[in-house]
Amino acid sequence: MRKRAAAGPQARQLRDPTNPLRWSALYLSSAWRSWRGPPLDDVEAFCIFIGYARSGHSLIGSILNAHPEVVISHELDAVRFVEKGFSRDQLFALILERDRVFGTMDRTWSGYDYNVAGQFQGRFERLRVIGDKRGRTTALELGRRPELVERLRAKVGVPLRAVHITRNPFDNIAAESVRRKISLGAATEWFEQSCRGVAAARPRLAPGELIDLAHEKFSEDPTRSIIELCAFFGVEAYPSFVGDAASIVWPGTRKRRDAVSWSAEERGAVEALIDRYDFLHQYTFDH
Repeated sequence: MRKRAAAGPQARQLRDPTNPLRWSALYLSSAWRSWRGPPLDDVEAFCIFIGYARSGHSLIGSILNAHPEVVISHELDAVRFVEKGFSRDQLFALILERDRVFGTMDRTWSGYDYNVAGQFQGRFERLRVIGDKRGRTTALELGRRPELVERLRAKVGVPLRAVHITRNPFDNIAAESVRRKISLGAATEWFEQSCRGVAAARPRLAPGELIDLAHEKFSEDPTRSIIELCAFFGVEAYPSFVGDAASIVWPGTRKRRDAVSWSAEERGAVEALIDRYDFLHQYTFDH
């Protein structure tokens, strides 16, 4: 479980462009920032997240963002900016700006605090990995247009690093059913939209561009998982970074599936979904 933030009002939502005027403003401002900003010639990899809501993306993205050689923005939706024709430098400038704005929100999101005290959130020493955390939206976009994987790779000019975080589908579906006030059947269909996107993206990623990470294993042993993530991104697993990052992870994972009542039909639908996607085969209702 992630560290809960102190009581207080819900953090304001990060703004997304919703009309041509906003898109034009971002295009111009990002061009200006990329021209005035520091050169980013040391970037060796571009990170995306693909997956499912409420699976620990924000926690892991924030932990990576605390590394001195990594910047991962929060909820930018980088793939959409590539689709809109933004340049590499504009995209990188947008990521740095989104990270700055998230910092002004005290890195609090949906009632949780994602600060890693004493580390490098909001700054870096040498930027070798840059990217964005928006797992479900990215999965849906790649499901609709899988060729965006190649377009993204060509745009950034470096290898991709895709983080695919799984969580027991019964927990994901139960959590979304409660949060969105929809039936378990509707939540199962909602969850499968992400599965289809992940299945479309995986074959287009080159060897070494994808890591699968189970949320349950991450919570049980965050130190080991953080070291594995550093190896995947090719950055040093500094002991102080690993220790501080692991300290914000609460051990264990809440079994949201136990908080709702399942009919045999509803359980069967989720079991059939698990059978359809090999990256979910490790999960059952009881495990």
